[in-house]
Amino acid sequence: MKRIVILAILALCCLAAMPVSTLASTAKAETVSQDKKKKNVQTVTFKTNIHCKNCVKKINDNISFEKGVKDLKINLEEKLVTVSYDPSKTDAEKLAAAISKLGYDAEQVQDAPKQE
Repeated sequence: MKRIVILAILALCCLAAMPVSTLASTAKAETVSQDKKKKNVQTVTFKTNIHCKNCVKKINDNISFEKGVKDLKINLEEKLVTVSYDPSKTDAEKLAAAISKLGYDAEQVQDAPKQE
């Protein structure tokens, strides 16, 4: 019985010491992974024919959930839709097609003004 208790205590001590180094390497790996994901995001801006808040809501409700979309900004005054996306999951043509499917024009703009 004493052997089992001693072995259990030793096993717990070994397990307690392991996660410190394992957690540090895991946290570092997660940070590197997140940095790679952030670097692998592209942004595209489309000139659209939106004209009201309902248009903005319709695009926001549908395009936000497209595969690979990371961020979506809509400027009603300038009629611009800016989408940040993961190029491994989607591309500008697919996003334009998704906007067009909602009934709006989606002309890609090269040098769009920054939206805040």
